[in-house]
Amino acid sequence: MLLNQFTVPNSVRRQRKRLGRGIGSGLGKTCGRGHKGQKSRTGGKVRPGFEGGQMPLQRRLPKFGFSSRVSRETTSLPLSSLSRLTGGSVTLLELMDAGLLKKNQKRARFFLSGNVDSAYHLRGVHATKGAREAIVAAGGSVS
Repeated sequence: MLLNQFTVPNSVRRQRKRLGRGIGSGLGKTCGRGHKGQKSRTGGKVRPGFEGGQMPLQRRLPKFGFSSRVSRETTSLPLSSLSRLTGGSVTLLELMDAGLLKKNQKRARFFLSGNVDSAYHLRGVHATKGAREAIVAAGGSVS
């Protein structure tokens, strides 16, 4: 069979409505739009969600949820992850090099989980109160 011999059966094709072609067609005069009203006019549409002046559903339901941009850019790390770093000084760049931070992360915060085995000096990295106490107790500092 060649492409020019290929045909689609007529049952697959839907006939288009021929509007305004007399009473016998069933779509004469008003052409299936009914009498008067907004939807009978050309360009007469209502916007999605419009309920005829009644308070629409999307405004009736309570709004909820908020995603802080700061929290999306911040990574929380356990203190035990400090053992993956080699140097005593900890900055954002060193955390990225160690694979603890993604490139889109602009902030890091350590929380108390695990223990600190050597002195680390945090520069430009946040720490919770408990994590700060553990770092200082191990001989490190947070600034």
